[in-house]
Formats: sequence, structure tokens, C-alpha cells
Amino acid sequence: MPQSQLPKKTIAAIDIGTNSAHMVIAEIDHVGEMRILDNDKVNLRLGKAIQADGNLSDDGIQRTVEALAHMQEIIRPFQATVRAVATHATREAKNHRRLLREVERTSGIKIEIIDGIEEARLVFLGMRYGLALNNIPCLGVDVGGGSTEIIVAKDDEIKFVSSIKLGAVTLTDRFFKTSYSDLAFEALKDHVHARLAPLQQEMSGLSYDRTLASSGTAKAIAFLHAKLFGNASMSDPNGYVLPREDLFKIGSLFASLMTPQKIREATGLDHSRAEIILAGTAILEELTRLLDVKEWVVTSFGLREGLVADTFYRATDAPAGELPDIQWHSVLQFARRLGLNQVHAAKVKLLALRLYHQLAPLCLKALSNDSADADIKTLKASSYLREAGKFISNPHYHRHSQYLISNSRLPGFTESERQLTGLIARFQRKGLPSADHPDCIDLSSNDLKRLSFLAGILRLAAALDRTRQSRVDDIEVDASGHVVKLTLVHSSDRPPDVELLKSRLEQSSLEKSWDLELSFHTRSANSKGSV
Repeated sequence: MPQSQLPKKTIAAIDIGTNSAHMVIAEIDHVGEMRILDNDKVNLRLGKAIQADGNLSDDGIQRTVEALAHMQEIIRPFQATVRAVATHATREAKNHRRLLREVERTSGIKIEIIDGIEEARLVFLGMRYGLALNNIPCLGVDVGGGSTEIIVAKDDEIKFVSSIKLGAVTLTDRFFKTSYSDLAFEALKDHVHARLAPLQQEMSGLSYDRTLASSGTAKAIAFLHAKLFGNASMSDPNGYVLPREDLFKIGSLFASLMTPQKIREATGLDHSRAEIILAGTAILEELTRLLDVKEWVVTSFGLREGLVADTFYRATDAPAGELPDIQWHSVLQFARRLGLNQVHAAKVKLLALRLYHQLAPLCLKALSNDSADADIKTLKASSYLREAGKFISNPHYHRHSQYLISNSRLPGFTESERQLTGLIARFQRKGLPSADHPDCIDLSSNDLKRLSFLAGILRLAAALDRTRQSRVDDIEVDASGHVVKLTLVHSSDRPPDVELLKSRLEQSSLEKSWDLELSFHTRSANSKGSV
């Protein structure tokens, strides 16, 4: 669709963090202009709700369920597309799937768990929409409740990204659990230094012209700086410049006050922020020293706004000139690192997509078509990366492929998307997915059906290029009779005898996966009949 014709879309983005849940409802159009329509915030303190056994408490789950149900009621009049992500605290909780099920059952909201790398990418995407950053190499930092995300990027080119389990809430709970004291604060600062010090070496060769800070900690410091140093109040700190030395002065002020009560009385910060601001500021100060930052440009745009933009471009399939397909770029980069045969991978991908478009109306007719775009993107990735496991070992490479895809850093992919991509690569050979398989026990019946269908597509597409000589130019599906007829189209001088044999060997598995009766044939591109 041409850029000028891209529609406006209303999107609600929800970020379930370690300290709080935030929601923003925004309208974004074809030129990337984002207009905030409404927002909401609920302090959940999920970090504190994780018990000694690693599980979220019943109370923590209930608070989250209620908060998202209320957010859904706020969203409803806007008729917005809803996308919710959960970060560090939910990732760490052993029983996070219970939380996800309860939220979906109560409010209908499906939560995606994203890793720290994807969180950093989305944060920077949000920063780009909050500030004029075209063609400017930037360092972006987001000090969260449970982790700190660091990224160096120029537009869509990511040069460095890291997520460190170091957050304002988790540090506060660890070092100030019993009391606030100078001794505890010194121990906290030593710990922060030890965790962040390796960044000096890791980032030594990187350069950037702008240093950006988002998150509640950065915004709170910006508001306070404007009040103390400029005797002014702000409604929005986006683009506010915080000089290095002034950050250290504010950090010293917090350290001298020490307790949340004194900080709150002296600065006017609300209780939840005053409780964790000392730890959050310590992280930002240490990053300032280690990376020799002269000033921070604070932005009020971050994860939620990045999620709005990412959702918009996924839904509208905007051209690459508008925003590059970050998912596909990740797949290509990963394939190159693993040394995959990209000619073969591209052929399998094209055949898989050709099969999908012809077979989906037959096999997925009982299911919603809402996830068709997601299915196609996932199928593209799994088709291209199906042999990733050969990087480890050729025997059982499909299992290794699942592991590598599911556990690798693939910007643009959520955890659930990586898991599904890995499962498709896993079941494209050998055994079939089933409800009692250990890797499938958390899948719904609809998800299992989609997995079986997509894995079957990839199983056949791989067989159709078994000789890696592109002997099959196309495959045609004829469902006019009782038996679905699959015809391999080829050039007259390159009959796909091996591909036909391998396809027929997979016939039984495909019939079980698709619940169809199949027959295989071949046809020269220059002839009408088939054999």
C-alpha cells in the first residue's frame, strides 16, 4: 500500500513492568505522527509480589488481573487494537503462565512476554517517535524496575543492545529491605558498579551523538531538576536536557535525605517513586560515569509508544522505506551468522508461502483468520531458519533448530513468536505435534492446530527442494474433488523425481496434520497434463 494511503489506526499499548502497569491509547498515521488519546497507570509492584519459591503471589496476580480489566474498560470506547507486553518481573516468575491465563480469561487481553533485548528495541523505537532522531547515532537507556536496557542505534541499525538485571525496584528490595542506611547504600553502589563496569569494554568502540534516557526514574529526575534549577514546572519532560553534573547533585541530594519519607517531603515525589528513586538514580549515575555521558536528553516516549508504532507497522504492512521489516532483517542476520544456505532457504520459504495461501482456506477454515499475517511472518522465519540446528549438529538438527530459534536474540520477535517459530522448525521433520508432547502442553487446541498446519507446510516445502536445485518451480493445489491434488510444476528438462518421491514419503504425516486426503503429481510448465 502506498505510504499516502496508509490508514490511521488507534492502538492501545499496555506495559506490565516490575513496578507498575502503564497503558497508552494512541492514534498513529502514515507519516508516523502519533497522537496520545488517553493513558492510565497502576502501581502493581510485581517485583515484591514474587515469593521465595519464585512464584507470583495470589494477591499480585489478582491485582494485575483487576488492573488490566479496568484498563480494558477504558480502552473499549476507542475500539482500539490492544497489545500488551510483560517484562522483567513477569519473565522471572515461575507461574507467569497462570497470570497470562487469568488476565485473558477476565479481560480478553493476551499478554506477550518479551525479553530484555526486544524491550530495548521497542524502547528505542518509542524514543524515535518522541524526538527528532533521523540519521543520528544514539545511546538509549531505560532504567526499569527489574532491569536496565541499553541500546546504541542509528535509525533501524542496531549496533549494540544489552539488558542487565539491575532495576530500581529489585535493588531497593535487596539492599533496603530492613532499613535505609549509609552502609546499605554503599553496598548498593558497589553492586551497581560491579554489574555495569563490563560495559566500558563492551562499548569502547561505539560512538553516538545523542544520549537518551527514558523510564520513570529519568522523568522524575527531569521534573525535579526543572523545579530546583530552573524554578519551573513541566507537564511533559520529553526532550528535557539533564546535564551530567546536575544529575550528580540531585543524586547527592537523594543520598543525604536517604529515606523515602524525607525524599518525598523535600521533593514532592509520590510515595511509590520516592521509595525507589535512590536506587534508580544510582544506576543512571553509574552509567553516566562509565560511559562518560555529558548530558542526558530525557524522553517521555519509550516502551509503550514503541509498542504502538511496532503494532501499527505490523498491521498495515508498511513499505520498507517507512519502517524496515525488523523481523525479517533479524532472520537474515541470524541466517548469515549461522552460515545457512540462503539460496535453499529462500526457495523453501517461497514454496511454503505458496502452499500456505492455497491450503489455509481448506485447513484453517474453522479458525479465525485474524492471525493470518502473524502465521505468514512466522512461517517465513521458520522456513528460512529450519536448518539452523545444523550449526550445532546434523543429527537431530530439527531439535537444535528449535532451541536456537527459541533462545536467540531476534529483534522484532516476542517470546511467543520465537517459541512458535522454533516449534514449526522442530516438527517439520520426524514426529508430529500432539497435545501430550512436552513441547506442546501449553498450547491451546487452536494453537496446536495452527502448529500442525504450519509445520506440515514446512515439511512439504523442504521436500519440494530436497535436491537443492530448485527443480520445482511452483506447486498447484486442486481441491475440487474428494482428494486434494498437489501438482509439482517443473521445467521440461528438470523433472523433480527426487522431490516427488520425498513428498509422497511425507504424505501420511501431511494427511494427519491437515486432515485431508492427498495425491501428488507432476507437470511440466509447458504442458497441461500431470503424471
